[in-house]
Amino acid sequence: MNPRHAYTLLELVVSLVSSAVLVAGLSGSLFIASKSLQSADSSTCQVSTAGRILHDLNRDLNQALSITERTANAISLLVPDRNGDSSAEAIRYAWSGVAGAPLTVQYNGGAVEPLANDVQGFSLTALTRAMSATPILTADNVVTYEGFSESVRSSNSNNITIGKPTGTVEGDLMIACVATDGNAVNSLAAPAGWNLIFRGPAAISSPAQSFGVWWKMATASGSNSFQFSWTPSETAYGWIMRFSGQDPTNPIHTFATQEGPPFFSAPCPAVTTTVQCAMILRLGSFDRDQVTIDSPGLTGNMAITMDRSSTGTDSCSGGAGYLTQASTGDSGALAFSLTSLEEYTTVTIAIAPDPAGTTP
Repeated sequence: MNPRHAYTLLELVVSLVSSAVLVAGLSGSLFIASKSLQSADSSTCQVSTAGRILHDLNRDLNQALSITERTANAISLLVPDRNGDSSAEAIRYAWSGVAGAPLTVQYNGGAVEPLANDVQGFSLTALTRAMSATPILTADNVVTYEGFSESVRSSNSNNITIGKPTGTVEGDLMIACVATDGNAVNSLAAPAGWNLIFRGPAAISSPAQSFGVWWKMATASGSNSFQFSWTPSETAYGWIMRFSGQDPTNPIHTFATQEGPPFFSAPCPAVTTTVQCAMILRLGSFDRDQVTIDSPGLTGNMAITMDRSSTGTDSCSGGAGYLTQASTGDSGALAFSLTSLEEYTTVTIAIAPDPAGTTP
């Protein structure tokens, strides 16, 4: 067998020279690429710089204690202490608005330093936007619920007497509600001087409950109690609410009614208002006693009452709640809560505020 020959010295020298040339070429390529990345004019560097500037600006805006200047191309703000002197730091970002000019930053009134060169656009107009303000409600431009009085007929009768709410003064709006067991729809009547809003239900031929709603402006002299009547004899629950701040001429802006067969809740319809700061008053009459006392269940509303004439099959119930609707438009529908399946009649009333005091 022939012995294997080793490399000659000449071959080793040629190999080393070739490797050196290759390494030098690779080093040159890497150097050129790194210089390209570091060049201020390279797109990679510009994107990186822009991202850093936006990050810093967003951080300063989120931490700002106050903004002392804002134009389309400049903003000055105060941020919490960053240098340990217990004083807020003043920072100002600005661009001249001329394409190609630098975006600059200034700290605490010091030298103006460039953040980015050759800036083509920098706008701060998106920091503000126009919004419609919700009308501010004051005691002079809203209807105010002042209180109520109530009465029950726990056994069958043809009338109910309800006292005037405590504190009623001339000019107050009074709204009376009478809920009866059985079918007394066509005979429900108020004393002289009361204006009928609704009497029902209207579409149920032989209702298990009846409901009447009336309004009246309080006078300086007048009765301290009011008798409402019906036939045939039925148990009843009645109440009178008083309000102030309403339109003295046309307080009942609009109303809507709804009725239905037995259900676990009693839907109260929506109304659409065309006046600001209207009070949305929701009223209901329910067969039997399946209610939670003093809790009408009207989500988002202030409760006025929820009560019953008595207990058992020969009973009825009634309830009320309200809220103030600042803007005009649809009030939305809500529902009274019942504890069992019961027939219902509901009324939603929008009470208009006094036009002389409704400028938001």
